[in-house]
Amino acid sequence: MGESCHYHSGANSVWHCQSCHKGYCTECVPGAADNYYKSTPKCVLCNQRLDNVGASNKARPFWQMAPFYFRYALSAGPLTISTITALAALAMTGLGWISIFVLVAITAVLLRYNLLVIECLARGQLVAPTFADAQDGRSAAMFAKLIGMILFAGAAGALVAGLGQGAVQVYSIALTLLAPAAMIVLALEHSMRAAVNPLKLLQFTLIIGWPYWLLWLSTSAVSAAPAYLLPIVAGKLPEWLLLPLVAFATSYFSIVTSAMMGYICLTRQQQLGVNSVVEDEEFLEEKEFERRKALADALILLREKRGEEARKTLVTALRQQPSDIALNDRYYRLLLAIDDKKALRELGPHLLERFINLNQAHKAAELYLAHSATQGTPVIDKSLLRHQLAEALYRQRQFKPALALVNNLHKSDPDYTRLDSAYLLLAKIYMDGFNRTDNSRKLLTFVLQKFPNSRVSDEVRQLLKILAAEVPATA
Repeated sequence: MGESCHYHSGANSVWHCQSCHKGYCTECVPGAADNYYKSTPKCVLCNQRLDNVGASNKARPFWQMAPFYFRYALSAGPLTISTITALAALAMTGLGWISIFVLVAITAVLLRYNLLVIECLARGQLVAPTFADAQDGRSAAMFAKLIGMILFAGAAGALVAGLGQGAVQVYSIALTLLAPAAMIVLALEHSMRAAVNPLKLLQFTLIIGWPYWLLWLSTSAVSAAPAYLLPIVAGKLPEWLLLPLVAFATSYFSIVTSAMMGYICLTRQQQLGVNSVVEDEEFLEEKEFERRKALADALILLREKRGEEARKTLVTALRQQPSDIALNDRYYRLLLAIDDKKALRELGPHLLERFINLNQAHKAAELYLAHSATQGTPVIDKSLLRHQLAEALYRQRQFKPALALVNNLHKSDPDYTRLDSAYLLLAKIYMDGFNRTDNSRKLLTFVLQKFPNSRVSDEVRQLLKILAAEVPATA
């Protein structure tokens, strides 16, 4: 309950790998189950099928959900069952011996619905099943199994009776304590043999732990509610209404207890081996799914020191979506993480240029700084790229690396067609980053002289006026 994602500690697991013993959130396993082959997501590390644990991970402790159980039994499906039970009780008063068949039939229907409630809640389906959901042809079979369980318990009691009064008392207590476990096992496994197996029932109680005994107390108290209700209303309602009312109350409170049993199984879903209802996550279009899946797989593989596999995953995705910003960003950071100096030397500038062309100059500046911090300053041969990176770094107030990129650009590429803009940027860097107004003034004056028809002339003159106005204030 509340298992965190192995790779995102702030998120709850939705999927779990039994082989790797790791939980995955929706960022690690993006999209809906239907996005995957045969609607079965697999672990990127071992390729084994993942189990959905989203519902159980969101489940609150059993004892905190008391209002839920009573509201649950008031929803459409349970109310339909309770109403039918009440109407059947009303009809039985005038049917004579036929009422026995009606009683058996309605008991079978009610039993089937209660077992379905346990099963659905255990799998994480918090919405009550409808009356139609329970009409699956199993009512008679489940009723027969319940009768079989009662007969088996009676036969076992007869054998125990031969051991003395003390043994009978112990058996009676054990029978009472294990009754909820027997109902739950019958609901989950549909097997009478499992439901009367003492070892199976004991194993169930051990898996649930001490909350099972709280469940036993709660179900015992709720089940007794109709018996306390009858004396209260006996003298206040017409006699013909008493039996339907008791039938309705009995049905209602039985569904409440079934909801308790189902929910406590939900809180131990993985330990009990219950198959969870897969939550309806957002179905993604193929292109978006492949993108998110590649990002998620690469992150997991890199965390597990499987850098080359992560790289292949991203390369495959980039071949399909070469302009995707997130994929390019993850790929660049992957190269930094695996310390692939050759690839960084050959591909780094190309990737930075791609970000610039995608109007992501700020991202290019971030990656340039990350590269410089871990691998040393990358060598940028293209003058335009140096200029564009310097502008992005300047906007981020990273003045020193911006200066390094644009300084002496005229020497390395005297034919660069945007030298006037580069000089202007250099003047701004000196002025704003280093308070070297003398250098700025010289550079701005040089731009007016060297490039009289420059498109940046107006901005240059404006900056010169600002610098001239600052002279008296600093004198």
